[in-house]
Amino acid sequence: GGHGLVVGGSSRTGLLCELRRSIWMEKGSGEKASGASGSADGRKRAGENGTRDVLAEPGFYDNLIQKYATQQDSEQVNMKKLFQLGKTVVERPGVVLENAQFLQKELPKRLAKRLLDLQFLPYIVVINPNIKRVYEAYYNGFQKLRQFPPVADNATNVEFTQLLKRLVDEHGPLVESLAAGLRECKSKPVIGDQLKLDSFLNSMLTSRISRRVLAEQHIALQQKRQNFVGIVSTALDLKEAVEFAFIRAQQICIQTYGISPEIQLRGDTKAVISYIPTHLDYMLFELMKNALRATVERAIVSKMGVFNTKGTGKKSKSREEGGFMPPVVIQICQAKSDVTIKICDQGGGISEKAINKIWNYGYTTVDDAELMSSMPEKVKNSFDLTGSAPSPAGGAMGAMGGTMGGAGAG
Repeated sequence: GGHGLVVGGSSRTGLLCELRRSIWMEKGSGEKASGASGSADGRKRAGENGTRDVLAEPGFYDNLIQKYATQQDSEQVNMKKLFQLGKTVVERPGVVLENAQFLQKELPKRLAKRLLDLQFLPYIVVINPNIKRVYEAYYNGFQKLRQFPPVADNATNVEFTQLLKRLVDEHGPLVESLAAGLRECKSKPVIGDQLKLDSFLNSMLTSRISRRVLAEQHIALQQKRQNFVGIVSTALDLKEAVEFAFIRAQQICIQTYGISPEIQLRGDTKAVISYIPTHLDYMLFELMKNALRATVERAIVSKMGVFNTKGTGKKSKSREEGGFMPPVVIQICQAKSDVTIKICDQGGGISEKAINKIWNYGYTTVDDAELMSSMPEKVKNSFDLTGSAPSPAGGAMGAMGGTMGGAGAG
């Protein structure tokens, strides 16, 4: 998850450096001095006005990001390594300091690779205010981590851990800025259709997950929690996880449509696994939103009927009585070495023409106007489809639709 875009080959890197050196030499000593002082003034002002804690944006001749981004590949970290690291801490507390020292080297490299990816974007994308916000936050985090004193004892580790907590919190909303910026760029006339950003987004979001896991694991290793090894739960009850995700997805469905199907949970309902709870919850929640939305919309469009949900005291009609909303069936299948959670709905499936688009970031099948035009009048009048749950898309449907293919995933 930490690999980024690297400038291809030492010869190309040398050529670029030589070209930049030639341009620089042509400028003359006066301009060089002016540029240097201007850069220093910019750094000073950035600290004085309180807008940034560290240096301002790098200039054209600042190759620091390229230097870090082209260092050796980032170390791969998987669930097994996280688990082993957490268990080792109990036996050898010094591992916490070693992990902090590892993160001091690893995290700046990973951030530099993402900064380099941002530098490779087309100009129209780079100047977008939301994308600039992401770049500045990443550069700020990169500099803070790079300039932090070496972690040599428990006192500096405490300060380093506090820094990680702040960066995790500060970078939390950035995925929304990234999504908003790319959505605005894609909506640009002429230019938007020419932008191919899926590979960039994949790198950005995959790296974001890996960085957060590394930082949160280090923070959690210093907190004692029952049935947890760092951020990994050793006793994650799948039945409870499914039900928790469903309750929240159902609430959004009711806020959006006024109705929601129920779920039927089957299979190995006593299954317990070791996993990161927040990651499983995110996946279940997003998939259930999709399943509930598809089920409700198919019921509405096909005029199969609309029914009150649990808690209203009213029962759903049978198919013979003129209406039916099938439940979403969730099957837990536990094998010797893995577990499968199958979510099955009767929402009509994916059309053949859309099958090649569903993994594209930003693609959605949500269409308020189309759904409204298909609804029976009695259904339109029974609840409001335009003024409920807020969402990045701006409409009630967006809250249910910004799921698997949305730029906000991850």
